[in-house]
Amino acid sequence: MIGMFSLGMLVSNAQSVADGLLFGQQENAGTARFRAMSGAFGALGGDLSAMGINPAGSVVFNNHFASISLTNYNRQNNNTFNENQLNSKDNDLGVNQVGGVIIFNNQNKKKTITKFSLGLNYDTTRSYDDRLAYNGSSSNSIANYFLGFANGIAVDNFQLRDGESRSGLYRFLGEDFGFGAQQGFLGYQSFLIDSTDNANPLNTNYVANTGTGNFAQNYDIISAGFNGKVSFNGAIEIKEKLSLGLNLNSHSINYQTTTRFREGNTNADATVSSAQFINNLDVQGNGFSFQLGAIAKVTDELRLGATYESPTWYTINETNTQEIAATRLENGNSVTEIISPDVVNIFAPYNLRSPGSVTGSIAYIFGEKGLLSIDYSIRNYSNLRFSPANDPVFIDNNAAINNNLTSAATLRIGGEYRIERLSIRAGYRNEASPYEDKNIQSDVNGYSFGLGYTWGSTIVDLSYDGSDRDMNQQLFTGVGRTAVTMNNVTLTLGFNL
Repeated sequence: MIGMFSLGMLVSNAQSVADGLLFGQQENAGTARFRAMSGAFGALGGDLSAMGINPAGSVVFNNHFASISLTNYNRQNNNTFNENQLNSKDNDLGVNQVGGVIIFNNQNKKKTITKFSLGLNYDTTRSYDDRLAYNGSSSNSIANYFLGFANGIAVDNFQLRDGESRSGLYRFLGEDFGFGAQQGFLGYQSFLIDSTDNANPLNTNYVANTGTGNFAQNYDIISAGFNGKVSFNGAIEIKEKLSLGLNLNSHSINYQTTTRFREGNTNADATVSSAQFINNLDVQGNGFSFQLGAIAKVTDELRLGATYESPTWYTINETNTQEIAATRLENGNSVTEIISPDVVNIFAPYNLRSPGSVTGSIAYIFGEKGLLSIDYSIRNYSNLRFSPANDPVFIDNNAAINNNLTSAATLRIGGEYRIERLSIRAGYRNEASPYEDKNIQSDVNGYSFGLGYTWGSTIVDLSYDGSDRDMNQQLFTGVGRTAVTMNNVTLTLGFNL
């Protein structure tokens, strides 16, 4: 039977600065036309995903419009751990955009408001489908992870009473002592660590049973899910010169990850020769943000755009399960200890505020032949915040955010050239790292191109977009390095109604 309980103050692997960025950063997302031009639509509009960049863009449509988009996400990772390289990849197909807009024209052109629009659009702003694989040799054993949690806790808390089960004690430790005590318990009960004096119930010191030397280690981290945004949009056009818009955005987080760690050694002073540690994490969240935008038609050719995006206020819930197995030598025999607490840890909900942004845009329209568009955005990641602010873990996280994160700029450039019913598109984007130290996470460099064809009432768009980024991955026994290459193909069907 699965035990369900709530933890008050705890240390959760997911509640870290890196995972705050995981939920707070967005990828290049949207329709095929939007992605083909690298999202440089802040002064253009006329695209449902562009509405998510500048809400004034919905009123640019000449008629009612709807679209649906399908994207094939291809992620390739070059993973390095202690100078050993291992490649991994993930490929997924899914609907990433669907929405529509209704246009209301004022036939009396002498009126101030010449047009207004109402729109509704969904975008997958980030796909979490991924696989990271690391393999290498380390002098740091997984036993040290458990030692870090166990030291300072009396061994009596890790020892079973008569009639007590491991699941029951694991549950009790979570309820009364927190997540860290559970980790110490798993290390002790699996014999990866041992008390320096088992006869003394008050003893708080522990040692590793994996010996001294090198450890062959393997990590397999499989994640799935998405971050989605539903935008409720309204916009007006004033005197056919100025467009103003508002988005009310509902955000959702659906994220699951499984970490499988394996370790082996042949150390002469070890009693434990191998271990496997499995963690499953499920994260569900919802949030709210709003956007204000404007597009000015300076001349028939020149457009200027400006957007303010508020912070996103998330409420996040997490659960996890754990399992450990270790093989040791006992009385000349090989014994495998398996501990699988049939318990789901339900962590206390917490709040995450991701930073807002401001965007300035300029576009030039070359009549019926094409266009060129540039967007420039600033987002201050040092404004990322966890709460409750008095939680000891979040105090440390917020201090680390202040010390390590910074403002990051994003530059997007896109162009389109039309040959009768055919459109040819291309784009480039550069997203600066949110870290002051770019060795932790590098800038993103992305490029894109695509085609579109219209039959009047029906439009088909196809795009390719690729990007590269290097980043660190915190592991139980060290830090891995991953070079990420994204290759995405998007198909959009649009309908003029």
